[in-house]
Amino acid sequence: MIDPDGLNPLSSAAAPIEIDEHPDAAVVHVHADIDADIAAALRQTLADAVDRYGHVVLDLTDVTTVDPAGLAALVRAHQRARRREGMVCVVSPSRFVVTVLHTMRVDSLFPVFDSCRSALAWLRGGPAGNLAGSPAISTLRS
Repeated sequence: MIDPDGLNPLSSAAAPIEIDEHPDAAVVHVHADIDADIAAALRQTLADAVDRYGHVVLDLTDVTTVDPAGLAALVRAHQRARRREGMVCVVSPSRFVVTVLHTMRVDSLFPVFDSCRSALAWLRGGPAGNLAGSPAISTLRS
């Protein structure tokens, strides 16, 4: 959920999502599996973050699984970001999440990093419009 006054961290039992603002990107931390219960809130949070920043770092450290509704939210965020010349980067996805992204053939849409810090550094370091070559994470979570 987004605070109407800005991107302040808001969490509730229905949508445990937090947002950290950075000068050039929003970091969205998800603290639950991405399923139909939180997909709508995540979709809106990501849309608002993309509209405000262009680039979004999606921290999936606390996410074990993603269902079709959650996957749709991620793909929509990617599409929205690309229209604004932005990126949605994924941090620390579980092996299950990586498998779903690969199986659905959308893994190439999301640069994957092992930390929010490395994703933010990559976003800052790439020349405008030339953010190719994201490093894959070296180890996957179970």
